Amino acid sequence: MTQPDPDIREQILELADAQCAGIITEDELAALEGLLTAHPEYRREYLNYVFVHIGLAGTAQARVLQNPEAELPLSVKPAKDHSSEPIERGYLVMLIPIVCSAICLGAVGIFLLMGDFQGLWEPEMVLQQRSKYYFDDSASPPEEIASVNQVARARWELLGNSPAVTDRFQPGTVKVTSGEVEFAFSGGADINVASPSLFGFERKDQGTLFSGSVSTQRSDRKALFRLETPSIELIDQGTEYEVSVNEAAETFVHVLDGQVAVKPRGRLPRFYWNFDEPAQTALSDALNQSPVQAGKNALRVQGLIGPGAIQFNNRPDASLRLGNGGGQEVGTGDYAVSTGITIEALVVSDWKAAESPQTRAPFDYDEIFRKEDGSYRILLSFQNDDKAGITQIPQVGDGPCLSFGLYLSGLGYSELDMPLDGKEGRPTLAEMRDGQPHHIVATYNGWTGEKAIYIDGIMRMSHRFPVGTMIISGGAAPAVIGNLISAQSATLVGREPFNGVIDEVAFYDYALNAGTIATHFSLFKAGKDYFDGQFLDILRQEKQEDYLLIHKGQKMKFSAETGKPVL
Repeated sequence: MTQPDPDIREQILELADAQCAGIITEDELAALEGLLTAHPEYRREYLNYVFVHIGLAGTAQARVLQNPEAELPLSVKPAKDHSSEPIERGYLVMLIPIVCSAICLGAVGIFLLMGDFQGLWEPEMVLQQRSKYYFDDSASPPEEIASVNQVARARWELLGNSPAVTDRFQPGTVKVTSGEVEFAFSGGADINVASPSLFGFERKDQGTLFSGSVSTQRSDRKALFRLETPSIELIDQGTEYEVSVNEAAETFVHVLDGQVAVKPRGRLPRFYWNFDEPAQTALSDALNQSPVQAGKNALRVQGLIGPGAIQFNNRPDASLRLGNGGGQEVGTGDYAVSTGITIEALVVSDWKAAESPQTRAPFDYDEIFRKEDGSYRILLSFQNDDKAGITQIPQVGDGPCLSFGLYLSGLGYSELDMPLDGKEGRPTLAEMRDGQPHHIVATYNGWTGEKAIYIDGIMRMSHRFPVGTMIISGGAAPAVIGNLISAQSATLVGREPFNGVIDEVAFYDYALNAGTIATHFSLFKAGKDYFDGQFLDILRQEKQEDYLLIHKGQKMKFSAETGKPVL
């Protein structure tokens, strides 16, 4: 936020003083208007100053009457005819409130010329400044994706450690507490958000309604706009519609003109690596057939489930490089997620960490999954680094831990570090490296604010952030299983290799719930994959599922659990 400039403030107050005294020139008045236009943060102080001095002018009447030669505001002088002095003094008494009113009207007039009349009657809510949520000097901040278009007596603030009022938005979430605000997305859509609502800015062509209601006007734009709610995706192309989400997370859609397309949010992972390809076939993602580059010391072995898994031996080239999913800048690519994430894997850990924390680099990290986009990184790894200066939320003691790191809008990067100490239901270090496979799941749910780590089907540690807090992720760095490889490295050599076996890795753009995670663990214990052998059938069904078209005049309600219409 821009710090106040004392010199500018003094100039404005000096000119305001001249205005109140009635001695301001036309050039000075123009200068005053120019300063208030360029520095809106001083407008309210200026107006308060004028009104205070007008009030003080009334108390100064006695002093003015004692000196009939003194100049009155606006350079009004009494006549020099002393024979009529009592009469002239009476006129002075009447002129003072008139002059004060004129000054007041002049001050209001300046505000009217600036189009700031509404701000006189309620706190000013639009400031010409950007929120300063992004601190990573090693990466460019996300681009601005929306701005305020119109305001109807509204109050709002961004979620985060330093809530701010701004009229330009990077990815993040705004809480509208009164009135209505129309936001113009750089992709072309104008979205009107009514209070009380929690609304997220994801991308230039995508927003999220966590709760409350939004509407849009018919337009001739060609670009599509995607709106997410807890259970559906809605796509429009200049359509006029209303959407609301109630406390039960049910979604209501009313199309006023044109048509919109609605589809339940996908339930499959965005990527799934089961490593079950024949030995002569290259590794790839089972959903998209995206290729996987394997380092020399990432070896195929018998699967923990199915025929294949990967063994890592703690060497620099023990790695599976997955690519960046098409990302270039933060917020881009198939690994860019916003409202939720799940990283799921079966792991046999041979981590060589000592029981006591390491206090000096190089630290022994065993990475399960990592995408290193500076502070916008995603990581799930075993760590023993005495925190190494990284923010922990919540704070925990030193020692070996399982760490889950994300960047959350308005809050910055932090890690949920689960101590491997055997306390409060957490596993010990010995239990995690007992030579047996363990089901490890890390989730973050923007709809609830919960960040959690599950081991073998049970939540072992969690923390709640404000509901609606979104993830910022994505960019040029490759996603990697079993190591850390930066965007600057074109090799398969990393510096935080895993030691052990990893199988059945899934990456979701939403948070699996506790029941689903428990089911996945039960299936694993029964010798089955997460999808009970039905993965290809589920994938086929989801790809074949068409969008439901809702036409002008139609209203529909959608289930919070399934995203299907409720009749």
